[in-house]
Amino acid sequence: MKPIASIVIVIATAASCTTIKMAVPEQFSRNATQMPVKGLSGWAIHQRASFGNYATSTIKKGWNTTSSTIDRSSGVNTEERLLKVFNINQENNTVNQKNKYQFSINDGNITADIFCMEKSTREELVVKTNSQILGDIGRLRNSQYSFSAAILPQTVKNDEPWQVVLYSIYDAAKDTARRIFDLPNKEEGGYATNGKETITIRPLRIKNVTTKNGKEGVMPFRIPTGYELRIEDGVVAIVDTFGKNVWIYNDLDAQTKLILASIASSLLLKKISDYGV
Repeated sequence: MKPIASIVIVIATAASCTTIKMAVPEQFSRNATQMPVKGLSGWAIHQRASFGNYATSTIKKGWNTTSSTIDRSSGVNTEERLLKVFNINQENNTVNQKNKYQFSINDGNITADIFCMEKSTREELVVKTNSQILGDIGRLRNSQYSFSAAILPQTVKNDEPWQVVLYSIYDAAKDTARRIFDLPNKEEGGYATNGKETITIRPLRIKNVTTKNGKEGVMPFRIPTGYELRIEDGVVAIVDTFGKNVWIYNDLDAQTKLILASIASSLLLKKISDYGV
């Protein structure tokens, strides 16, 4: 099996609003199956997701919790004393969020159990101007996001557990982005492994656009649209988080496809964003 090595993505602009959609080259689409995903809406009770011949059990959700702490500046340096003269105060806010969920997925023949957890921490400097016009002004200092999942295939052969890791780290002190449309520089990536094989997870962002009249253009900034799953140097699956689609390369065995479907469904069910800073 030799998967396609690259993917092209575009944005389609609808008449009333902008809708972000993924499109793949014909060479890839001839060798992969596109599967629209159902059951992703909101926090539905007894939620189930499905795409193609894959279906999940009811999603068992833990509490999606958010906590925050405020560290008010003591006003000891010259900058803070000057700000207080103009009735301006600074606060350091830290926001922590956690979420976990579990489910199983099957293709009608084989099943895998999946356990997921995600965490994020954001530290932000908030300037309280005490002005109705200016309001409060926030500046992100750093953020950290981590997603982990355990995939347990229920098969006699190739039953090794898989570990999935996705991360995103931003540090304002190391950010070299300067132009107005530059995205903040982040360290991000991910992988899934059973100790023998590794699948690379790469977040996808796009700049090329296609308008409703078919003209191509370029956005001033990249828009996050999903994830690309790769084995060695070839794309084997695409997770479209905007259009709610999963693409899986055809020339793979059923157990490998089940692992890819497990990764895709775990990413689609995330509740905490790892894209923005």
